[in-house]
Amino acid sequence: MTRLQTSPDALEKGIAFFKEKVVPKARTTPGNGGAVLLVDRKTGTAIGITMWETIHALNASEQFGIDSRTQSVAEMGGSIVDVDRFEQMIADRPQPPKAGAFVRFNTVLGVPDKIDNVIKFMQKQVLPVLQAQKGYRATLVNVNRMTGRSSVATVWDTLADLEASEPRVSALRRDAADAAGASDVKVEIFETAFAEIKQPSRV
Repeated sequence: MTRLQTSPDALEKGIAFFKEKVVPKARTTPGNGGAVLLVDRKTGTAIGITMWETIHALNASEQFGIDSRTQSVAEMGGSIVDVDRFEQMIADRPQPPKAGAFVRFNTVLGVPDKIDNVIKFMQKQVLPVLQAQKGYRATLVNVNRMTGRSSVATVWDTLADLEASEPRVSALRRDAADAAGASDVKVEIFETAFAEIKQPSRV
């Protein structure tokens, strides 16, 4: 997962580069499970995600990742803010991935030995609430067991659906932070500029 920062007017170049260069190369790389690009058109923030079937495939793709990041920055300017590697623990996708959906992206900086608490809390307390909301498309929970960092992305048909769900999930967000041993949760809103995932709809 790579976070890049550029000027908002350069995002279209970055989106085109991701679709035309990064995705075709990823598709031909052994063990690739898909690719997603999230963008904030107001701030110029972009998050590029490539998925891999095994840790061995992830490690073997390292040079591909380095090249893609370097070329992306060269194409659209800006800088690489952060690179991290996660294990996907929850992938609930009652609706297929699509460009144009909106994503509430939650980042939790928790305690490594409490990662499993977060996963259980999401499965038992949060998913049933999300699944009952209008416009719900997916929830993806990714964790870094070494650092305690986790990301929870919920996907919605429209920005209005995302905003309407906020009152139902805001209190749960605080409880999730407590379960993770975190002081707070960073929340960002993104648009899905590209999404292609080979995994099954529920993991």
